[in-house]
Amino acid sequence: MVSDQDEIMLLKFEESLTEAEMSASTVVNYLADLRVFLRWGKREIGQHFSLTQVSPDQVRRYRFHLAQELNRAAATVNRHMMALRKFFALAKEMGDVAADPTSEIALVQENGQALSRPLSADETARLLAAAQHGSRAGLVRRDLAILQLLLRTGLKVSEIVALKKDDLEFEYPGVQLKVCREWSDSETKTRHLPLAGDVCKALHEYLKVRPQTSATEHFFLSQEGRPISQRTVQRIISDCAKAVGLEGVSAQSLRRTFALQLFSETQDLGLVSERLGHQTKAITEQYLAVHENNQNQK
Repeated sequence: MVSDQDEIMLLKFEESLTEAEMSASTVVNYLADLRVFLRWGKREIGQHFSLTQVSPDQVRRYRFHLAQELNRAAATVNRHMMALRKFFALAKEMGDVAADPTSEIALVQENGQALSRPLSADETARLLAAAQHGSRAGLVRRDLAILQLLLRTGLKVSEIVALKKDDLEFEYPGVQLKVCREWSDSETKTRHLPLAGDVCKALHEYLKVRPQTSATEHFFLSQEGRPISQRTVQRIISDCAKAVGLEGVSAQSLRRTFALQLFSETQDLGLVSERLGHQTKAITEQYLAVHENNQNQK
């Protein structure tokens, strides 16, 4: 059963689409897709599931359900994803949700795989080399540190830009990163990620040239001393990949590279799930299965 709050949000969405003069069929399809998503959530996650508290991982599970379990065409999966994107963009704008859970969710290709691919060891080395030889001398250390974090910790772009200086913790037997993530209005979870030597070195090198400012404690800053945006991180990845001729590389590619490498080394699904910040091992299993299914089809 749909809650009163969900019905109100759906009504607002319908009114917004109508005011934007979208066709009646488009409005009907968007609303139908949202109700399908709601029914899936109540069946798979629980009767408490609501549009007011949807997480990115739940959207990814739904995308996997459509693409892999139901074997829907890429166009159909992407239509559902676009409906969710449009809905949550409006919901955030109107203050009905604190964050857009679809902001980092990729669409899918014709084979049903998300638009991200893991990098080989050679491609990873080339990407990092591109950052080290960047044309913007003042930002080389920052960009390299960002790429190292994405590749060695599996952080999301949103988590990178939210990092504060105090999140870098120096404790025996090594250095670790504290990452806080809000699951809902009332629940925040913190995970501690160990940092390898090459990552620590990159972070220390960046701190030497980090703009000295008292205005913000954000870890990664622009040359003007302002916190960087998600768009900036995405541009760094794109520019470095383009510089060495790599195609199809995104932030999701780096996160998937980390996940697959860690699982290959440890065969510990629980550890991978913990490091990625997934709510359940089932989500991690699905996350890794997308790559495995694609490999089996080649």
